[in-house]
Amino acid sequence: MSALLDADAPGLGSLTVGLVRFKAGDPAQRQGTIFFNFGGPGGNPLDFLPGTGYLWSTRSLDHPLDGDKRRLADRYDLVAVIPRGLRGGTRFACRSEQASDGHDPTVDLADWNWDGFVKDAKAYAAGCALDPLHPHVGTLQHVRDMEQARLALHEPVLNFVGISYGTWVGAFYAAAHPTKAGRIVLDSVMNYAGTFEGQVAREPYERQAFFTQAALLPALAAPAKYGIGTNADEVLARLRDMPHRAREAWASAIDTPAQLVAALTMADWVRIDGEGKRDRLLARIEGHAFSTDTVVDGAIRAAAIDFTASMEGGRVPDPVTARLVDFSVYDAVVCGDTPWRSDAKSLRAMANHIAARYPAASGDAVTIGLTCVNWPTGPRWRPPMTELAKAPPMLLIQAEFDPATPLRGAFRAFSASTNTYMVVARDMKGHGVFGMSATPCVERAVGRFLLDGELPEQRLSGCDFVPASPSRYARDAKGTRGEGAVRDELARRLRES
Repeated sequence: MSALLDADAPGLGSLTVGLVRFKAGDPAQRQGTIFFNFGGPGGNPLDFLPGTGYLWSTRSLDHPLDGDKRRLADRYDLVAVIPRGLRGGTRFACRSEQASDGHDPTVDLADWNWDGFVKDAKAYAAGCALDPLHPHVGTLQHVRDMEQARLALHEPVLNFVGISYGTWVGAFYAAAHPTKAGRIVLDSVMNYAGTFEGQVAREPYERQAFFTQAALLPALAAPAKYGIGTNADEVLARLRDMPHRAREAWASAIDTPAQLVAALTMADWVRIDGEGKRDRLLARIEGHAFSTDTVVDGAIRAAAIDFTASMEGGRVPDPVTARLVDFSVYDAVVCGDTPWRSDAKSLRAMANHIAARYPAASGDAVTIGLTCVNWPTGPRWRPPMTELAKAPPMLLIQAEFDPATPLRGAFRAFSASTNTYMVVARDMKGHGVFGMSATPCVERAVGRFLLDGELPEQRLSGCDFVPASPSRYARDAKGTRGEGAVRDELARRLRES
């Protein structure tokens, strides 16, 4: 569709905004439309909505957990407005390389290195300003495009499922258009009551906490299997002392005990050899016994093999991740939506703090901050979140352990908007909850809410995480792509978006 560049200045012209639609499977039962935003910022629904539509439309109506997904696909069009700047509409692109060039400002803290990061960030932000679309890419414009699409489709209200950054979008829409908000589900919740600067600043702490819970403590609890001892301080010291390139490549990617042992072991090899060539690492992996436990040894070996690719590639996103997240659009939203109060001095202090306290985190928060404090436009209008009180209740769902949108931030959003309900999948580790497991309280709550507007009895509730049954991962008799393959791919894309 054609949309105004700026609804407040119609004379500036227009641009093309793409839409994706998966039509209701049973037109005779059609009841409306559900809009989606799958996150990012910079995530494209072209990469997500087809898989979601496939999963929902192929469920059995009789399944106790998945039947509601089929009913939703039968009764509702599934629609996504492609955020501005992404493929499918008028493109936006920063005309210079990303500032960090794959390097981490918390690893090498030398003054000359820091000066280079500051210089590169200024150049990158200036390159983004060369594209005249840069003031017109953000959540405000995306929400206006969603409202235009709702009107064009003659929908009385906007029903919505938002994941990750999509929760920021959903809350923004409900606050900006409270009388037009329908049934809104927010999955893996950002703290939409805060700012992007606050969200980004919390990431190193939350990343370290997730690493401790998911990787460090399980490894320390089984020293005979993992072989790194029982002293957490000693293990953290080993992380801090990893060779720079190894720490950049591996430390912030450790999510399991096996990955922890693989990273520490190979970091020692890199230190001894003075290099980290992939063929050399693979040769050493082949002949090395990581554990006396066969299963654990296999898991560590697999993790080590996976890590060898990033040793040479560094932290530059692989082609698949780069396709899933448009970083020009990401920066335009993160830097342009809300104010940034930091400066180079405070960001240097943040880099030093992360390096000393959070060795399993990365310096992404610093890199983003350096870009955003140099961003060429100021923050955009944003509706006060107090307006959410005028909208219908929203349903929030959350994994207990989510490294991208942690439970603490979700609770802040939940506390700031009193007409919300939250369901937590206890002990679930992941990003993107609905449809990714067999956790009954989540699957039923979302289905019932979207179909009938039924909310949980308690404002805050939850149940234990239940993984999807392995039997649901089998291919069908014709060898076509099975549910498990599609779900795994969607889960991977959500993690990386």
